[in-house]
Amino acid sequence: MSSVVKSRSALTIAVAVAAVLETASAQDAPPATGILEEITVTATRREESIQSVPISITAISGEALADAGVKDTRDLVNFTPNLSQQGSFANISPGFFIRGVGSTQFNPNANAKVGIYLDDVYLSSLAVHGSQIFDVDSVEIARGPQGTLFGQNTTGGLVRMITARPDVGGGTTADASLTVGRFGQLDPEAAIGFETGGNSAARISVKYQSRDGLQRNRLLGTDDGEVDSLGWRGQWLWKGSDVSLRVLVHGSRDSGQLMPYKQVGLIDPETFEPCATPRAGSGCSDFFGYSDDSDFHRGAWDVRDQFADVKSIGGNVTVDWKLPAFTLTSVTAYEENESRVHEDTDASPNYVMTGNYYGKPRQISQEFRLTSPQGDLSWIAGAYYFHETNDTSIGFPIPGFGPGALSGLTDVVEGLGQVSSMDTDSYALFGNLDLVVSERMKLSLGIRFTHETKDVDYGAWLVDATDVSNSLFFVGRQITDRALFQTIDFHEDESWDDVSGRVSLSYAFTDDVLGYATVSRGFNSGNYNGGAFSNQAEATLVDPETLLSYEVGLKSELAGQLRLNLSAFYYDFTDQQVFVLASGDADVPIQQLSNAAASTLYGLEMEATWRPLDALVIQLGAGYTRSEFDEFATPLGEDLSGRRLPSAPETNVNAMVTYTIPSAVGAWAFEVDGKYQSKQYFSVNNDPILSQGSYSLANAHVSWTSPNEHASVTAWVRNLADKEYLVGAYDLASFGWNQWVVGEPRTYGITFAYHTR
Repeated sequence: MSSVVKSRSALTIAVAVAAVLETASAQDAPPATGILEEITVTATRREESIQSVPISITAISGEALADAGVKDTRDLVNFTPNLSQQGSFANISPGFFIRGVGSTQFNPNANAKVGIYLDDVYLSSLAVHGSQIFDVDSVEIARGPQGTLFGQNTTGGLVRMITARPDVGGGTTADASLTVGRFGQLDPEAAIGFETGGNSAARISVKYQSRDGLQRNRLLGTDDGEVDSLGWRGQWLWKGSDVSLRVLVHGSRDSGQLMPYKQVGLIDPETFEPCATPRAGSGCSDFFGYSDDSDFHRGAWDVRDQFADVKSIGGNVTVDWKLPAFTLTSVTAYEENESRVHEDTDASPNYVMTGNYYGKPRQISQEFRLTSPQGDLSWIAGAYYFHETNDTSIGFPIPGFGPGALSGLTDVVEGLGQVSSMDTDSYALFGNLDLVVSERMKLSLGIRFTHETKDVDYGAWLVDATDVSNSLFFVGRQITDRALFQTIDFHEDESWDDVSGRVSLSYAFTDDVLGYATVSRGFNSGNYNGGAFSNQAEATLVDPETLLSYEVGLKSELAGQLRLNLSAFYYDFTDQQVFVLASGDADVPIQQLSNAAASTLYGLEMEATWRPLDALVIQLGAGYTRSEFDEFATPLGEDLSGRRLPSAPETNVNAMVTYTIPSAVGAWAFEVDGKYQSKQYFSVNNDPILSQGSYSLANAHVSWTSPNEHASVTAWVRNLADKEYLVGAYDLASFGWNQWVVGEPRTYGITFAYHTR
């Protein structure tokens, strides 16, 4: 759909929405209380105030997310201390890091170190980790290893999206919004809830996002990087006297384009030696003489349709049965997706190579929990099973360097490819005990026993790429049918047993001040290197990593107007799984995954919310992380001990100021939010070319809400200063260039919203 058609459609809908707003019935606005609203979280599998939970956690309500214009999980980094992100494939496979713990892997088999959850269901596949956020009650971001109560073990933490539930007895409700913005953005969203009789209700929600490309292709005269995604969700809830049953089904279709990379040439075009100062626009070129300019949102790409698409579907059934001694909860879930990425790897007007990534994971999980009533002695016990089959394939036709360039053994244009599959089975028993020691002191003990098995079949080939065009999606049979000879034949299965747990002691100094100290241990599952192509030694199945965490914290409220939460942590990381993409003397960059490192990390977080006036709310968050490899030798023989961990900026600050002015015609709200982040390295060797220096982003919006609070109109601007910045960078120096992944430029628009209550 063209921008003109989108704009006309948007204008028609906008006029209709404006008419509804103009005729909305006016009521007196409720008086502001000047008291902060209580935030409830479920990080301990019970509903509790965030101020009474001895965990470093950020919780953002669905209303606040909508007001701030949060579109997907990647936007959460702007509002959460010590949460960072490194991306490569648009919405697909964003790498999240909490307190410096995360993974730089981008292959479709990669393990996440930060767990992503939809309600109680762990989403294993990175392909859906950048999913849309819509129709949610809240999002919770818990920092630190999650090795006791939540699904799969993770060493970094978790991000949990809690969906808006059907409301039994709530009648019929509806919510709708339309966002119209720069670059032809048109994002409608709607949800409807209704009763279905017999103590039951349903809720259906849908969100569509579309936008023209942000990157101007000088070669083809196109705007590349279009957004075209659809997400939907349906729920049905039945409530009996002691039993409730909830069925949820959901799906998504992301058919957008890949945001093209910026190329950073590394060759001096005069001497054909390594360039002294390689940067975008420096005049340095690749081996073929192409030199990209300094404009982050302009380039010359010969691949007409670079895409990053994923189709997903899933569902779960949750049963809660309240018995005299405990509540039995069963969560049965199935998830699957299919992802495809086709990129112009050389990011130039020449057909040097393309990159092609395919993944098709299917997972089932079953969890049983027994939860005691809240009391002086409260407990949770459960069992968990997870199975996943993940079929993947990656292909790189590399015609640009000529016949026989990779092997030196043939006279044809060559390429590399892999086809692999992995089965995972994980079994766990877990429990948690909360003991009220005294009126003000509580002891929490958690433990989890895990047995996990992985079975890998992996093959890689050198292929004849003579007839492979730059538009062909080169995976699977396209690889094996063109095989010249097999370079890797790898079959292995491995099992691991692990005990993880948590000990926490909390003390309420007053009714409004809680202190806590926690020791916890988490581990991250073993995995294999999905980017092994040339050498059998690269195709390793690595062991799990373990993280021992020490944390102290303080949570406080003053007169209901100031909320201040502080935490400090120290991490001891052993058998750390480290992914390396690096260039050496080899003809192609090396990818390796190994238990190569031990690390130490320590730092702080602060979150404050202050309402000094009825109309004014000030929020401030800050994080500090000091990270260092204690010992780490790369496959290229580099000693990187003492280097910082990738995507672990030392300092980050986020702030938001909201001022609301009530009036007879409705309430006017003025909001400014911003984020500061210090230098972020994207590679394990801390290459300055593969880094983003310290930078700040600011956003602003002005909104009007009708007197009855049913309708609103918001004008917004994101990236107010039009800052150019990177969200990822990759080492392809063996080919003569590096890749930069750029952030979005300034965008602006208007959002119309209507709620029936």
